[in-house]
Amino acid sequence: MKYKITVFTPTYNRAYILSNLFESLLHQTFRSFEWIIIDDGSTDDTKALVEGWILKKNVFKIRYFWQENGGKCRAINKALDLADGELFFTVDSD
Repeated sequence: MKYKITVFTPTYNRAYILSNLFESLLHQTFRSFEWIIIDDGSTDDTKALVEGWILKKNVFKIRYFWQENGGKCRAINKALDLADGELFFTVDSD
């Protein structure tokens, strides 16, 4: 395992609020985590927003994946396959 924790966020058209979660993660003192975002078919600016964060130098790794809309359960299963953390937990985008 590369990280102690994988923080997973499923999202769908949440660009308007996702930055609140990003800011919260930036303020964490524990840094051994990755943030996986599974975008479940958003049609808003979620992708551009997250790609902008990825381009910045962050204190944690951000991994973004877009998929056709299939629901939260499908997004969770994909994130579990991708996770590099010893522990896994979900933090919703709102």
